[in-house]
Amino acid sequence: MIYLEKNVFEAALDRIRFVFDDSDDVIVSISGGKDSTVVMELALIVAREKNRLPLKVFWLDQEVEWQSTVDYVESVMRRPEVQPLWFQVPFKFTNSLSPEKNFI
Repeated sequence: MIYLEKNVFEAALDRIRFVFDDSDDVIVSISGGKDSTVVMELALIVAREKNRLPLKVFWLDQEVEWQSTVDYVESVMRRPEVQPLWFQVPFKFTNSLSPEKNFI
């Protein structure tokens, strides 16, 4: 088995540092779930290190999310180190339960 000198946390920070070093503009997209939340928090750590705050954080609000998710994302978007990019776009969702109404 091969073991690395770095732990997963440090390796993730290094990968995100590479993104910041290689890009003029960094935008983190979140869903409100735990995976994208971790990526956003890691990006905030690196943005602070590199004096690249506020971090642009994007959320596509489909207006069908759980209220707890909306509440969480709203709290993220109000953080002073975040530049919110909160988009609400009308969607047509297919409706497989009605033979007359194909979309809701």
